[in-house]
Amino acid sequence: MEDKDIKRKAKRKDFSCEIKARFGGHGDYTFFAVKDISATGIRVIITRMVKPGDELEIEMFINGWIIHCKGKIAWALLLRPGFGGINSFDAGVEFCGMDAQDKDFLEKLTQ
Repeated sequence: MEDKDIKRKAKRKDFSCEIKARFGGHGDYTFFAVKDISATGIRVIITRMVKPGDELEIEMFINGWIIHCKGKIAWALLLRPGFGGINSFDAGVEFCGMDAQDKDFLEKLTQ
């Protein structure tokens, strides 16, 4: 399937903010830079090895609204080999288990 054939589940909006997440629901939180956002997911820059299917526990603070949800890596691309062995990845994160109020907030944000 070519990229032009892929249908997005929700409208995306360029958006810049930081979120924090932890992989597998344990360990320390890691901060990610958000590149775009929709009601169903976000595109982030991650400075650790990730692969599709990796699960995340996410906390976002957007315009005074706090969202807690789960997510999973939908896709990841290596941006460049990192200095000192630290790589950067462009990754898509799909939201899972988000409550209806938070999803409504994100839908209004991305209109």
